[in-house]
Amino acid sequence: MSEPLDIVGVIEDEVGTPRNDGTAGSALYAVPIRLSRVPDALESRLLVQVWDRPPTWSTMHRPGISRVSGDRLILDGTTIDEVAQVHAKTLRLVVDKVNELAAEQRRRDQVEQERRDAERTAHQEHVSDTARDIEF
Repeated sequence: MSEPLDIVGVIEDEVGTPRNDGTAGSALYAVPIRLSRVPDALESRLLVQVWDRPPTWSTMHRPGISRVSGDRLILDGTTIDEVAQVHAKTLRLVVDKVNELAAEQRRRDQVEQERRDAERTAHQEHVSDTARDIEF
């Protein structure tokens, strides 16, 4: 099992630039957040899902702006000030919830794998026992 995800910080040299062309949302841009490692497929999916419906959020929360790329969680449609004032707290809660949900899913997967393995072993033992008793 891998280490839990954590937030390393904003990747400053990759923060986007606002268009500021007067259109709706033109003051917003991408803010990439470095994670402690590349999330697996389950964690990547959960990061986006939990961001869209976080444990707690403010009226400034923007579902649908997160995506994962490598070891980055990118908020595409915000500002660095919003991240500092609002989203940082939500991001911490999101990552904590993702770690919790991923650990639960891995435990369920492990239990299911153990059940399948035991079923397969019991079947193999039954086949061996029965095959030995067959007389031709």
